[in-house]
Amino acid sequence: MITIEVTRAEIQLIKIKKKPLQDKLGEIKSKQSSLSGQMNLDEALTEQVQSQFENKKGELSKCRKEISYLENILSTLNSNLLVWAEKILGNDNQKHHFSDELKHNEDSLIISAIKIDELKSKKKKLMPEIKKRQIDFKSREKQYQKVKDNSDIIQRNQEELKKQTESVYLKICEEKGVIERLKNTITEIEQNKETIDEKIEHYNQKLENSNADSNLARANVENQEKKNGLLSYEVASLKTEHSKLEQDILSKREEENILQSKISTLSSQIDFYTNIIENHEGKPAGVKHILSNSKKYPFVLGVLSDVIEVADPYQLAVETALGEYGNYLVVDSQKNAQMLIAETKGGLSIFSLDNLPEVATAEIQNHTELLLTKINCQPELEKLLQLLIGDVCILTTHKPEPYFSNTKIYNWVDISGNYFAHGYIFKSSGHKSDSVIGRNQKLELLENELINTKKSVKILNGNLKDLINNTDITRKNLQLKTDELDSAILKLNNFEQKLKQQDYVATQHQESILEYKEIQKKIASQIINYNIRLKTAKDGIHDLGIEYEKSSKEYETFQEKIAEDRSTIRTHEQNVQDARIKLLEIEKENEGLEYRIDTFISQKNELKVRIKKYNSELLRIDNENKNLQASISDGKERLINLSHSLDNTSREKDELEKFYNKSYAELQRLQSGIRERQKQKDEFINTIREYEITIAEDSNEIKYHHSRINELYNEELSDDPISFDEDDLPSRKAEMENIQKALDRIGPVNLAVAEEYEKESERSGFLTDQYSDLVQSEKTINETIEKLDGEAQIKFMDTFTAIQENFTKTYSSFFRGGEGHLRLVCEDDPLEAEIEIIARPPGKKTQTIRMLSAGEKALTAIALLFAIYLVKPSPFCILDEVDAPLDDTNIAKFTKVLKEFSKKTQFIVVTHNKLTMEKADYMYGVTQVEEGVSKIVSVKFSSEKVKEFA
Repeated sequence: MITIEVTRAEIQLIKIKKKPLQDKLGEIKSKQSSLSGQMNLDEALTEQVQSQFENKKGELSKCRKEISYLENILSTLNSNLLVWAEKILGNDNQKHHFSDELKHNEDSLIISAIKIDELKSKKKKLMPEIKKRQIDFKSREKQYQKVKDNSDIIQRNQEELKKQTESVYLKICEEKGVIERLKNTITEIEQNKETIDEKIEHYNQKLENSNADSNLARANVENQEKKNGLLSYEVASLKTEHSKLEQDILSKREEENILQSKISTLSSQIDFYTNIIENHEGKPAGVKHILSNSKKYPFVLGVLSDVIEVADPYQLAVETALGEYGNYLVVDSQKNAQMLIAETKGGLSIFSLDNLPEVATAEIQNHTELLLTKINCQPELEKLLQLLIGDVCILTTHKPEPYFSNTKIYNWVDISGNYFAHGYIFKSSGHKSDSVIGRNQKLELLENELINTKKSVKILNGNLKDLINNTDITRKNLQLKTDELDSAILKLNNFEQKLKQQDYVATQHQESILEYKEIQKKIASQIINYNIRLKTAKDGIHDLGIEYEKSSKEYETFQEKIAEDRSTIRTHEQNVQDARIKLLEIEKENEGLEYRIDTFISQKNELKVRIKKYNSELLRIDNENKNLQASISDGKERLINLSHSLDNTSREKDELEKFYNKSYAELQRLQSGIRERQKQKDEFINTIREYEITIAEDSNEIKYHHSRINELYNEELSDDPISFDEDDLPSRKAEMENIQKALDRIGPVNLAVAEEYEKESERSGFLTDQYSDLVQSEKTINETIEKLDGEAQIKFMDTFTAIQENFTKTYSSFFRGGEGHLRLVCEDDPLEAEIEIIARPPGKKTQTIRMLSAGEKALTAIALLFAIYLVKPSPFCILDEVDAPLDDTNIAKFTKVLKEFSKKTQFIVVTHNKLTMEKADYMYGVTQVEEGVSKIVSVKFSSEKVKEFA
């Protein structure tokens, strides 16, 4: 075949291409091996140099730390020397200051002593005069106190009499008030008594009505309770019946689920065994080929394991006993067997039934059972099975091992598939859970079981449907009875509620009647008590009136006596006041002298303390200067020693740095060489990987060609070299590809082409109708669009013309002259055309809006805005910060035009510009008095104020 020849040629070309690649791969691997050896030597040397480098690095670091430590100590010592020198200089200055202060304080101490003596002399002269004035003040004070005591006694007596009189008057007023209150209370109590009598009569009537209502409600409750009892019994019966039906439904559904699960499991098993049987899994390729073409080979009975039937527990035992014979084909004659071997290139093992030798039947001993007794087969196979396993006995399950004394007569097998023969042959089926024997038998049993299970599900579904219908009927009846019972319970609750209400109302009425009767008794007793208290109060008022007249006369007598004593008291009080003033004057002078004496004494003591302090400070400074001088001399000696140590350490560091730099350079050189070799090694590895990938791809391609030929033609490609012309190979491949493309274009035979043609014809007609509808719809839509475009163009041009005319006017108004107009750039389709604004401010050339300044652009845009607005004006217009880009000059133009337009339209302008605000009639602002709380403030400008501001 052309494909096999081309494939063999391609494989041979791949092998020819692969050979030099393998040679190069071996050469590169050899180079890589030698390079790896050199790298190992370099790495060992690098580790040695690295160790020396690290040691010197540690010594150098230690030396640097020591230098840093010495430098820090030197720096600290130098700083201390400077500080100590500065401190000595400061102590000398402080010593001079303390000496000057000491001299000044000693002079002040002498002056203070002189002042103290002078002040003590003055104080001694004042003492006789102070004593004289004290005696005079005490004499006058005694006379004043005597007169005042007499006057106080009279006043106290008068106050007591006044209080007594007022108390009597208050008692009279209180008793009169009591009498009035008692009269009012008696009147109110009598009125309450009449009201309570009416209420008692009213509640007696209500009590009779409540008792009648209670009797009626009690009768209703008793009747309803009897009805509810009957309904409760019916509901309980229906609930029991419904619960039983629901339980039956659940059990039926559970049974149905079990059966459905069983159906699913059986279907899976049937699919599994069907797939195994149809695909002849586990069979050699040659056997599969023959079994797949069973019609071509009618003389083939099948594979031995498929044409026998074995009881379920003994299938593994039979399979183990047969061993590889189970996969042998069984044919009727030796001739047919040889024909099969000749036609099939794969491996085959065959039994021919026409040439079997005769075999003597083994004698059966007691307690021994032959394996043949467990096998069912066609009569022509019995002789073959007798020949193969006629001497195999079944090992009973209670024996762990066979008895080998008679192994010359029998072979043994157990139901687990363990086989023992001749005392030295042992076979086991392993951990297989299923046997290849009896698959057809299992498949038939599974299919029968599936049919029976489906019938059971069908019957169960019918029973379940009837049961659900009965349950629904019972549920509806139960719901009706439950609703009826709930309604009856509500009625009973209402009746009971009414009965409770009537009983409660009757009880309340009864309690109210008793309460009002008690109140009646209390009211009668109160009336008697209040009348007695009224008579007692009238008698008390008469006695208090006599006592009040007597106290009033005595109080007037005391008033006259107090008026006479007041002038005497004022005279004595003035004398005492004059004497006190004189005494206070001289005492104040004495206190001033004492204060000055105390001040000079405290100043004297303070000066003594200061002198003592200054002497101690001078002594401390002398001692501190001695210590500082000693520290400076010691520091200078230590500074010299540290400088010598620092020089020695620096020289040692320089030597270590030289060796360190030398080691570092050597280490860098070695590492650079290692990196170069590593780079070269990586290149070798990449090259090796590329060659290995290429060789692996070639090997995979060869395997692919072998497997493809085996799959297509069931043949194995020969590895023998062939002679071919390389120029002819591309033409053969092209020829092969053309043949394959022709086969692909033909495609598989389609038996359902007529049916598909009818469906496609029907779909073609449907799509043709749909296309016609879409074409018609498109035509209608295009006509509508043309109509709308025409109307839109007319309206657009009318509006544009009006805006064009208005813009010419508004532009002149805003700019106080100049020219402005609009035009369409492309008039073929006005709706798609661009609009260009042409403007000429006063004193400038005509130009487009892009050439104007920012303020002129903004004012032009406002003019256009008003031109659009004039096409369809409204009574209100809101402008939101349109004046923001305008300067003061343009603001004036804007506000002037705005005033003109405001004659016909009311404008609301949002602005931050003060010039715009000046022209407003009303102004509104939003402020925050408190954070988060907004408040609106409004201002109205009157016409007079507007004129003033203008």
